[in-house]
Amino acid sequence: MNLKQVIKGIVMGGLIFGLSFGHHTSWAKATSSPISVNKETTKPAEGSVSIESEVTSKGQEEIANKRKALVKEAITALSETKKALKALEDSRPKDALTALAEVTGQLEIILSRDPKLAFVPIDVEVTSHDIYADLDAINNAKEQAENFLENGDVQQARVLLSGLASELVMNTISLPLATYPDAIKAVVPLIDQGKVDEAKKGLQAALQTLVVTNTLAVPLPVLRAEALIKQADELVQKMENPAEKDESKVGEADTTDHSPDPTAQKEQILAKLETARKQLQMAEALGYGIKEDRYQEFEKNIETLETKVRGKESTTGVFASLKQSLSKFKQFLFDG
Repeated sequence: MNLKQVIKGIVMGGLIFGLSFGHHTSWAKATSSPISVNKETTKPAEGSVSIESEVTSKGQEEIANKRKALVKEAITALSETKKALKALEDSRPKDALTALAEVTGQLEIILSRDPKLAFVPIDVEVTSHDIYADLDAINNAKEQAENFLENGDVQQARVLLSGLASELVMNTISLPLATYPDAIKAVVPLIDQGKVDEAKKGLQAALQTLVVTNTLAVPLPVLRAEALIKQADELVQKMENPAEKDESKVGEADTTDHSPDPTAQKEQILAKLETARKQLQMAEALGYGIKEDRYQEFEKNIETLETKVRGKESTTGVFASLKQSLSKFKQFLFDG
């Protein structure tokens, strides 16, 4: 596996790592107030908790699988470097040398596999940015920003555009093999010579050379739309294939009809499809994946589903097509 494949795997797996969607549960709330980025816990909008829970669950599952792609030798090398620094601070030079020997050994293992390798991924940091605004507010903000730019007010446009985001930002943190091994080797003779302060500075400098080698923004509206489409599909399946009456209650005197109200089910399905549409419209307005040009396809599929649900027609194949298309689109976004 080359470095590009490793980083791609980590980024895929980094989805929602270290992130609690509880900080962004009022995504469905529309507001005419100035666009702002959500940074605080708020009361969840109706129906949003289950969506965020499902999106979070998907991310955690990806993390469990994809974080295995992190290079464990590099992680160990970093950990042992910190251990060596702590040993020096505690006046234990022998322990520091032992730890640095482990660092060198781990780095040699990595380089023996690929001598030309420049960076080794060791972690993924994830932050989130979410927006409280409806589609009209987003489009108005974009138009206003364009006016600012036309008039040369770059800074005003920058401030306005900085809030136009609903995404997970994933940074891949890597250890630089071009400099890190030499920095560690240079510290060893300093310890032998009793130059502890210089050795500590050398280790601190090495630890500060970690770099961000890959940054990816994954749009939250697309993830939410995918979860909503899945839920709508599940509701349709229940409506088109109602469960048989509980055999354990056969013969009982209670003749009350406990079956779900078809009209209520239909309204619930249509509501989820409409919310998914709005999420995709928001993703498009924010400019996520527009080069892939799939939004018209999503809209057409949603319209077809709405027509079939209203007309009590079979949705067989349409949901599958839409979910597959969304999955491919998400893969395109993850590939950067």
